[in-house]
Amino acid sequence: MKIKVLIIKTNTIIPPFNDHCGDILILNEKLRDYQARILSSAGFKFKYIERPAIKDENLNNTLIFDDDLYFTPEFLNEFISRAVKKSGLVVRAAVKKTLFTMQIAILQQLRENESVIEYPFYFCKGDSFDPAAAVNVVIDSDEFYESGHFPDHMIGKDHFKFCVTSKAIVRVCEPIHIAMVNMAANFARLARYRKLSVFEKISVLFKARSVSEAKILSAVSRVEKGAKVHPTAVIEGSVVKAGAIIGAYAVVRFSVIGANAYIDDHSAVKFSVIGDNAYIANNNVIFFSVVYPRAFLISGPYQFSCFGYDSAVMNSIPSDYRLDGKTISVMCSDGVKDTGLRFAGSIIGHRTRIAAGLIIAPGRMIPNDITLYPDPAAVITKVPAEAGPKKGAWFFTGGKFSDKI
Repeated sequence: MKIKVLIIKTNTIIPPFNDHCGDILILNEKLRDYQARILSSAGFKFKYIERPAIKDENLNNTLIFDDDLYFTPEFLNEFISRAVKKSGLVVRAAVKKTLFTMQIAILQQLRENESVIEYPFYFCKGDSFDPAAAVNVVIDSDEFYESGHFPDHMIGKDHFKFCVTSKAIVRVCEPIHIAMVNMAANFARLARYRKLSVFEKISVLFKARSVSEAKILSAVSRVEKGAKVHPTAVIEGSVVKAGAIIGAYAVVRFSVIGANAYIDDHSAVKFSVIGDNAYIANNNVIFFSVVYPRAFLISGPYQFSCFGYDSAVMNSIPSDYRLDGKTISVMCSDGVKDTGLRFAGSIIGHRTRIAAGLIIAPGRMIPNDITLYPDPAAVITKVPAEAGPKKGAWFFTGGKFSDKI
């Protein structure tokens, strides 16, 4: 069967980056480029179209979806194979509400009920396209589960369980989706390790020369030619692109490191995406975060956060957890919404710079092109001349030195 594809233009803009949804990076690849690659690999010809122009197209055996949708090849294949067999002239993809929709595909701003979320992802078999008449193919995205190691008093009785699946779809329409879609893509990459064929598993064991989990995860990692990895560094379940430098005793686990990125000594990058030419300073910790190209991060830790192009953060803390244990709310296109998540950090805009000593509340967005400084009263700019000769104890309060408190 010959299938063609129509991608509907949405003009969705994602703050605080103010990028078109097609320009959002997913594992260091723009969404529109990713869509083109996946469709071309499947042998589908595609074109972009304005929504009103659909009526002028021959729609027989046509996949139709909005340009703000990320989907994996596995999701695409399952939907197409089931849609062609489904009765009805228009078939729509729907996702069963599971852990995946609770943690990754959140705040989708789509029609849903108590059991499914309906996506603007259709297969049309006739000459007309009527979404209201579409019948659903319901896909259960949950495949595998992993658990974290947080104490119960921090995360609750549900612990820190998350879904790892290769059957993902995410609508990229809100700021928090910058992080969520990268998490979905990274988890899909990891899920494929779980689904290796017997031959592939044997090949990995041969390469690892061990049944040790650490050595197996090292063996499935892909370090491109031209990358420099220090002999003491640990690379597990990760991709390291050409020209990247991984310093002494650094740990890169379940992450993607962009071309010419620099991961300095003793840094740890886990479940994260580091952009091309980004710089992660020594002793830093990057956890479940997205770092765009040329970002510069020192100190940290940085968790559940996103950093735009050419941003720089100097020993400030984007908090990602509420001490009262409540879930975190974020700004969306239609107001503040509860994510349902216990962890959510900040999104730092393109070219924004943040000086040392600032704490950012969970779930906040910092706009593009600004520079943030701490309270001047908390910054030492001048030391009194008598401090040296007098020695002893001094106190800095209200922007001034004092030898008394």
